[in-house]
Amino acid sequence: MAVAMFLASAAEAMAGGWGSVDCAQESSPYCDLGAGRNGGKTPQPPVVPGKPTQPHPAPGQQQPWGDSIIGGNDTTAKCSYVRSNYQPPANGVQIIVFHDERRDGASVVFADFRSQQPAGAWYVYRCSGPGVHDGLYRAPIWLPDSQAPAAAALPSPQELADEARAQLRLPTPRIETNPLGDKLVSLPTWMWLDRSSWDTRQATAAVPGVSVTAVAMPATVSWSMGDGEDVTCSGPGTPYPAGGDPRAPSPDCGHNYRRSSAALPGQRFAVKATVHWTVTWSGAGASGTFPDLTTSATAAFRVAEVQALGTGHR
Repeated sequence: MAVAMFLASAAEAMAGGWGSVDCAQESSPYCDLGAGRNGGKTPQPPVVPGKPTQPHPAPGQQQPWGDSIIGGNDTTAKCSYVRSNYQPPANGVQIIVFHDERRDGASVVFADFRSQQPAGAWYVYRCSGPGVHDGLYRAPIWLPDSQAPAAAALPSPQELADEARAQLRLPTPRIETNPLGDKLVSLPTWMWLDRSSWDTRQATAAVPGVSVTAVAMPATVSWSMGDGEDVTCSGPGTPYPAGGDPRAPSPDCGHNYRRSSAALPGQRFAVKATVHWTVTWSGAGASGTFPDLTTSATAAFRVAEVQALGTGHR
């Protein structure tokens, strides 16, 4: 009956492509697959072509918690020990099966049983990647709670703020002007930005229990008018009213051209509007500021001379 149970367990393990074993070593939380007894030679896992074997640690050193196992098809499996609800068989003996694709059959090795385990948990070797089986290279291990890997430290508020800032998506400004089309020398030009590009934007970065929000607010617009003049407006500018006086200047964002653009390539002035955004962050009981962000848009203005019309009286 025992032989039958052994063969059934071995066949099941081989079909699933896994291997596992209890560790008998008290001095280290790690052990290799295939713990033997009585000094006998322990079969080793077959070496799969294209997959380098992991070196054993030098005396006094611990093996790392994780590996990057490179396959033969430019794939990388990320592996590490993770806490699990794994439980060994009731009789305390595990069976390890190594399936070698190069030959039929499998090598079966028994593992020693360690009794009176302290409070802790089983850690299994998990691998992610195409064609990778969990526990193929390392056995499940029992770790006392005092030796369990420390939980990853939560990011600081500043680190979360940096992540939130990186997630901000600011709109590209949309330039509007009057007069429509060609501008005229000495006639006021009104400039403003479409209101859809002048809104507060925010983004949040979070981990369980902690979140930080970054907020970007448009503050000023710098206009490079192409004629050597710069204009700074404290807001998006005022749209030109329907039926307005063309000789009236903009109340908050305008420019008067003093010369035409006829002598320039393309007969146009290259204009650029740059929005400056103030960026603040808050959360996790802290707050702060970031350097300003900017967004910009360009346009080309053709500026013509005003043609005087002479009138006479008969």
